[in-house]
Amino acid sequence: MAKNLTIALVGDVSKTQAKQIARQISHGLNIGKKAKPNPIVKPLNDAQDIYINFPSKQTHLLIGQTGINRSHSDFYQLYLGNHIFGGSGLTSILSGEIREKKGFAYSVYSHLSKMQSNGYFIISMQTKNEQASEAKKIAVQMLKNFINNSVDKQKLRDAKDNIIGGFALQTASNANILTYLSIIGFYDLPLDYLNTFTDKIKNISAQDIQNAFARLIDTNLLAIVNVGQDTHNSPIEIGQ
Repeated sequence: MAKNLTIALVGDVSKTQAKQIARQISHGLNIGKKAKPNPIVKPLNDAQDIYINFPSKQTHLLIGQTGINRSHSDFYQLYLGNHIFGGSGLTSILSGEIREKKGFAYSVYSHLSKMQSNGYFIISMQTKNEQASEAKKIAVQMLKNFINNSVDKQKLRDAKDNIIGGFALQTASNANILTYLSIIGFYDLPLDYLNTFTDKIKNISAQDIQNAFARLIDTNLLAIVNVGQDTHNSPIEIGQ
């Protein structure tokens, strides 16, 4: 147990005092064994489009694939790119097209999960059953377009300003800093992670984002899950 602890402390304590507190916290716990590294999730060999029949008025769509770990060389480029594509709420490219222009979904977003091995990249939305097929096609095509075309300069500037401006608020309290210290310790990130984060975001170009997404995502190998009442012929059906 003790060998798997990550202890983060924030407050008016010296390094020596912090070590003493850490020893007191871990004292008496079983030493245990160091946890084994998480296995790497391998990408699919073939695309999957799975339909799960469910008696609902809306179809829930998940479109995605394997992602990256926290120390991945493209972390910052993918983080910024995802913010622009679908991670920034109503101002994202996904929301602008699928929610505002098409009216297919009240909420649509993309998420890049960063884990110890490799997390996932996912697009998520809920839409009427009869328009689920069209919404799915548009979302996949938008992802292809994002990979194949350079990010608009204004969108890039706005995303950088949003992330950099918000970062100060995310580290404005001891509780916020404690959370980040826990992340740094758990994922074995560089100790200067907080000091260098905004500079690394600031220096990313549109080409950097396009290259990173092209390296990570193969739109021919996506896993797509559809949960709802089918109004079209779906490739794979599970359940009744």
